[in-house]
Amino acid sequence: MSNSHTVVTYTSWGERMQSACCGVCLGILLFFGSFPLLVWNEGRCIARYQALKEGRKAVVVIADPTAHVDSSREGALVYMSGKAEVAADGATASDPTFGVVPSNALKLTRVAEMFQWEEEKSTHTTKTEGGGTRIETTYSYHQTWSEGLINSGSFDDSSSYQNPSSMPYSSQEFAANPIALGSYTLSNDLVNKINWYSDLNNDGSLISVDNISDEYARQNMVIYGNGFYMGDNPGYPDIGDMKIKFQYVPEGTVSLIAAQTGSTFSSYATKRGGSLLLLRSGYHSADNLFTLAERDNAVVTWLVRLVGFIMMYIGLNMVSQPLEVVLDRIPFVGRFVGDLMGGATTIVNCIVAAALSISTIALAWFVYRPLLTFSLLGIVGGLVYLMKRKVESKRYGEADHEVPLVDTTPIYKDGHSGVDFV
Repeated sequence: MSNSHTVVTYTSWGERMQSACCGVCLGILLFFGSFPLLVWNEGRCIARYQALKEGRKAVVVIADPTAHVDSSREGALVYMSGKAEVAADGATASDPTFGVVPSNALKLTRVAEMFQWEEEKSTHTTKTEGGGTRIETTYSYHQTWSEGLINSGSFDDSSSYQNPSSMPYSSQEFAANPIALGSYTLSNDLVNKINWYSDLNNDGSLISVDNISDEYARQNMVIYGNGFYMGDNPGYPDIGDMKIKFQYVPEGTVSLIAAQTGSTFSSYATKRGGSLLLLRSGYHSADNLFTLAERDNAVVTWLVRLVGFIMMYIGLNMVSQPLEVVLDRIPFVGRFVGDLMGGATTIVNCIVAAALSISTIALAWFVYRPLLTFSLLGIVGGLVYLMKRKVESKRYGEADHEVPLVDTTPIYKDGHSGVDFV
C-alpha cells in the first residue's frame, strides 16, 4: 500500500538570499573543517601502517593453543589459530526472554522488526520572475518492516499515517561466557569482533512459544518461519505487527593477533602509540591477518579522503550560492544567467576541491613523513630530468644526421661564344 500528496510553496528572492547567506557560514565551516580531517586521516593511516609493520616483526606464533599457558610470553604480541568454543564451565549464547538456547553458539542475535509507515519526499524547484522559486514537494507513504521506531509525528501528514509510539521488543545481542580458544579465553573486545552471523534453523523444539518467559509475548506470539510473529495474519501484516528472527555464530575456527594477558588477551600497544587487536573467522596465517588489516586501513583511508573532498566541495558550493541568487534578480534573463553561473561554479568548485584535497594530502605526508616525501620527490624529479635529457639527446641526434643544404646557383652556357653566364 502506498499513498502520496503534493505541496507547493513559494520562496521570495529575499528569503532565498537570507538562506544563501546563512549557508555561507555553514559552507565556511565545512570548507575549513575538511583540511584538519584530511590531515588527521593521513596521520592515522601512517600510524596504523607503522603499527602493523612493527607487529609483523614482533609477533610470536603459538602453534598449539591447547598447550599450557606460557607466562614468559606475558604482554607479548602473539598469534594463534584454533577452534573457538563455549568453555566447559561456560554457558552458550541464549535469549532468556524468548527461551531460544541453541547448542554450541558463540553469539546469538535477536532481530526484531515492526511493520510501520515510512515517509519519503522528493522536491522539484523552478525559478520564477524576480528571483523567487516555486517548490513542489511530493510526500509518499509506504509500509515497511523496520528494526528502529519510525517517528510518525514528524510526517507532513501525521494524522493519516500513524505509527506506534514504542516497540515492545527490540533487537538484542547475546554472547556465550566465556568463549575458549584452547587454553585461553577470548576477551570482551575480541568477542565484540565476532560478527559472522547466519540464520538459525528451527528444528521444531529450539523455537517454541512454550519456551517464552515473557507473559505478554507468550500470549500474543505465534511461530513464524525461524522465529515468532505478533499480529493477526503474517500474510497481511498491519501497522504495529512484529516479527522476530534469530541469527547465530556457531563454534568454529578463528585466527587472532593480540597481546597475551594471563590466559586471555588484550590490545597490544606499539612503541609509536598504536594498538593491535585482530581477529578473523577461519584459518589465516599471521602474515595474512596483517595483510587484511592493511587492506582495511587503505579502504578506511580512501573513504575518509572522499568525505574530506565532499565536505570541501559542498562548502565551496554553499559559499558561492549567493552569487547565483544575485544574478537571478536580473529582469527577464536573470533565471538563465543564474543557472549558467550555477553550473559554471559547480564545475570550478569541483576542480578546486580536488586540487586542494590532493595538495592537503601531499602536505600531510610531508609533515608526517618528510624523509619519504623528499625521497619520492627526488625520484620523480630524477625521472623527469632523465626523460628531458633523453628527448633533447634524441633531438640533437636527429639534427646531426640531417644532410646539409648547399646553396647552388644555376649556370647557363652560350653555345656560340662558349661563355658561361650566371
